[in-house]
Amino acid sequence: MFYAPRRPASTSLQVLALLLALLFLSACEQLQQVAEFVDSISTGAPCENGLECLGGYCFEEERGFPGGYCSELSCEEEGCLGFSSECLVLPLEGSSGAAACYERCDRDNSCERAGEGYTCTLVDDMPVCLPADLAVGSEPGKPGAPCTSDVACEEGLTCLTNLYGGYCARIGCNPDQGCDDGACVTLNPAAEADDVVFACMAGCSSDQDCRFGYSCLANDESEPAYCQENEQPEGPRNPDGADDGEPCGANLGCKGGSCIREVEKDNGDVSFPGGYCTTRYCGDDDDCNGGICLVQNNQPTCMAGCATDSDCRQGYSCRTGREGRSFCDSTTAPPEIDTSGAPALELVCGSQKTYDVEVEAGAVGFLLTPFNPGGLAIEPRTLRRPDGSTLNIPNDYAFHAINPAILTSLAPMLFPATNDTSLASTFGGGTYQMGVASNASETCHYVIAQPSAGRTLRLRFYLVGVPGLSAATAASNRDLQEAIATMATIYDGMNIEVEVAAYEELSDELTASYSIVRTLDDAFDLVALSEAPGTTLDENLVVNVFLIDDFAVEDSPGLLGISAGLPGAAGLHASPASGLVFSTAGLGDDNATIGQILAHEVGHYLGLRHTTEHLGSAQDPITDTPSCLFPNLGYFCDDAENFMFPFSLGPDQRLTTAGQSFVLRRNPLVRP
Repeated sequence: MFYAPRRPASTSLQVLALLLALLFLSACEQLQQVAEFVDSISTGAPCENGLECLGGYCFEEERGFPGGYCSELSCEEEGCLGFSSECLVLPLEGSSGAAACYERCDRDNSCERAGEGYTCTLVDDMPVCLPADLAVGSEPGKPGAPCTSDVACEEGLTCLTNLYGGYCARIGCNPDQGCDDGACVTLNPAAEADDVVFACMAGCSSDQDCRFGYSCLANDESEPAYCQENEQPEGPRNPDGADDGEPCGANLGCKGGSCIREVEKDNGDVSFPGGYCTTRYCGDDDDCNGGICLVQNNQPTCMAGCATDSDCRQGYSCRTGREGRSFCDSTTAPPEIDTSGAPALELVCGSQKTYDVEVEAGAVGFLLTPFNPGGLAIEPRTLRRPDGSTLNIPNDYAFHAINPAILTSLAPMLFPATNDTSLASTFGGGTYQMGVASNASETCHYVIAQPSAGRTLRLRFYLVGVPGLSAATAASNRDLQEAIATMATIYDGMNIEVEVAAYEELSDELTASYSIVRTLDDAFDLVALSEAPGTTLDENLVVNVFLIDDFAVEDSPGLLGISAGLPGAAGLHASPASGLVFSTAGLGDDNATIGQILAHEVGHYLGLRHTTEHLGSAQDPITDTPSCLFPNLGYFCDDAENFMFPFSLGPDQRLTTAGQSFVLRRNPLVRP
């Protein structure tokens, strides 16, 4: 199951012939041979001449590349073959400023050929493997280096993901002693003396010492200058590039410096056809290049705005995101819902768009899931309560009405999803009437009542190509168990006990397809592989957690986890809303942080929003969670240590509130 960007090939006929021959093999062992063969000719592989390289070019040893280095030239328009390479312009002798492809470093900034003299080097904030004595770029992992998690920083440093592009920093330095690898400065100079936080940041003497997006400034005359975020946008990173939403093949071709590359899978499905220029880490629309700033998969990103489908390129449609703003997005056919994964649910289907829903007397809450089995869009509009009052869902319950934008054909909703008594006390037992909007001739729904506040949450782990882990060894794997224990500690603070129901594995063929998830569609397809664990409702009320090797999603660099719904579809398996997908790339390096992020993603699946949404656009509906007007302040936000803060700031984000406990324990997945 080989995945690659769809683009014209430019390598030798001999290599292509051999590659095509291997791709026709079907056995799992042969699939492994395909992967090994492609790796042996991909960017960064050793070579003597271009005929040995997938990209048709070899940086030979005589030019300073020990053992040779496979590459590809003129990549600025078409991009690079494969997902582990980046198109860059390096000042190499004899290259005349030509763009070429270079191998990206591993997640922990390591290089496979380190023993041959290669090291991870930052070039335009992109970590790539280059000869150690090549005089280009800078060293990653130091204070000020870009990052997506702590793993990308040197040991002891924290990745401040709230800052532009991430920022490695050492929290807690002594200003009298300074820093060996940066400048010890006050991160919050306006704070009271007892609340001041010191950190080692990237020292500098001029703006030229700082990354794109940062300037060399000092808090005052008593402290050294360091690289701080620009208050004003610097302008396009690549002035000659294309605007947000335009076609591209490489980052160099976009004004914002980021290209979401086209991906074609072996089944022919294509996401982001022709590529899609974007600008990452935007603060508002002014930071964009012709686009609008919104949150895509927990990442502030610029997308092309629209009002109708006609405003978008061919292959794209205008859809509304979580924040209510419309943008041009890659489209795929909505999946049909396989109801075989619901053996214990009472599914009710009909042509009516308004129907009664019975909730058992004495219930303290319920999960109601309208859906279209044929895959067409559905949107809950109204819910008339037993007392005759009507809830306008898009207005009065907007904080919980985002699943139509995520799942399209399923819209699970938790009542109540807030501890605010004006709403929480109105969702007990009785007869409700739900109104939905849909073009489908038939819609379905099911409801699960929660008889009393829950106490036990059961997780079922699917192990999908996680190195060194299997269903037989997972229970005794120290790293995984440490991560689960961290999550359990967080939930214990909300009077919820976390249990592992089972460890499962997929077939070798499916594992080969999904161990690296490369598109969001893949993530939803993966959770749809879940199977009902039993025939009773209690057996089926478990959370499916798919542990994969890693994500390689072009439009979401650094992605660690995806919750298939907010909330997910409790009790329903084999659907695109039947679980969450989680990367284990940091397992063994920072198990506590992995456990905290797992707790966070499961919180989403059970119905919790971020305490403060990205860009400060909204707060959760829970009355006792702190909020932050500017969440990019990170550690200085009152909610920074809450486990549902929008940015990962390390393993110490473990605080919970009684209101969060109230909501989670109303979800039927938390069993009484």
